[in-house]
Amino acid sequence: MKLYASEDETYQIRTGREIVAAYPEIYNQWIIQDIKKKLEVRAKIRPDIAGGRSIEDMFAIATYDYWQYGIGTTEEFFNELLGASDKKKREYLTYRGRFLYIDYLNKKEDMHLLRNKWHAYQLLKDAYRREVLLLESEQDFPAFAAFCQRHPSFVVKPIGLGQSLGVRKVEVGDSDTHELFNQLFAEIETENGHWNSGTEKGVLVEELIEQGEEMAVLHPASVNSVRIITVNFGDGDIRIWYPFVRIGVGGNFICSGATGSIEAGIDAGTGVVNTSGIDKFRVAPIDTHPDTRIPIKGIRIPRWRQLCQKAIKMAECVPTLRYVGWDFAYDKEGEWIVIEGNENAELSGSQIINREGKREEFEHFTGYHPTKEYWWQGKYPSRFENIKSEA
Repeated sequence: MKLYASEDETYQIRTGREIVAAYPEIYNQWIIQDIKKKLEVRAKIRPDIAGGRSIEDMFAIATYDYWQYGIGTTEEFFNELLGASDKKKREYLTYRGRFLYIDYLNKKEDMHLLRNKWHAYQLLKDAYRREVLLLESEQDFPAFAAFCQRHPSFVVKPIGLGQSLGVRKVEVGDSDTHELFNQLFAEIETENGHWNSGTEKGVLVEELIEQGEEMAVLHPASVNSVRIITVNFGDGDIRIWYPFVRIGVGGNFICSGATGSIEAGIDAGTGVVNTSGIDKFRVAPIDTHPDTRIPIKGIRIPRWRQLCQKAIKMAECVPTLRYVGWDFAYDKEGEWIVIEGNENAELSGSQIINREGKREEFEHFTGYHPTKEYWWQGKYPSRFENIKSEA
């Protein structure tokens, strides 16, 4: 098959189907059904974007867009890229396209420092200000049992997955501790299997964060957070790219753009929210929080200067990872603490919040212009030998 830019949907559909057929190891049945389910859900919410296309055709187009532009499944809807022009698609920093920049900015050999959540905790422990325990085998059960005594409620996280996959709150209650221990491993093994991730099989359990009132009032059930992307230019020059706040909804514990939380832009100079909120499912502006009725625009992030200084300090701790997306929470003692650092953070937040592609601006910001046409060029050459690009 040949891959090239085209606005002909007949070609896009044909090529997308050929790619799926050529890579059964990538497009297993679970992955295919997961993508189709996401498309179906979003098509019901945004029928104007779906445009009457069948799920099968949307799946094929999304597959083509993924390989041609790096567009992720959900980006087709929240950035309104399904059926968009080639010009518009190239204006966006896409789900996979961002790696053209990350691979330049970050040292590959050091990516594990943040990708592996346990390595990150060991490196930045003082900034976490909470207990975190790594579980890898049966030998860790005694430590887990003691942890449960200290923390009858806690958070579980797979060590090597992102986008809140597998993250949940656990209430020990009357559960048999050993059964709970085994259940956690079984759940993580399932998640890893679904997402073709088998390299890091451990699981972290974390002490719950008790957030300060100023942030808790926005949505008490979730730990509301601030995402700050830092870019380290060297010699002490560390800059911040479009910070934004995440606020949970609907009584859900998880606060993440991937799970439908509200995101809104923050003025980097003042710490005041200066946009309406959005969620990645509906995209329509949200002026007032649906649960707490708090106006989104005008929210003041507490101790903003301290937070920016903390983000810069964290960036200094990982100088070879020049691009990092930091998630911070505000604890009950009025300190900003690290939830986690993401060495390959998505750039979708700034684009969906501001309703425009930021590729050109980001290239000007970083001073880097990729020379590769496709995100997959140079990665695992034999894996992609079935795709012949026109580049």
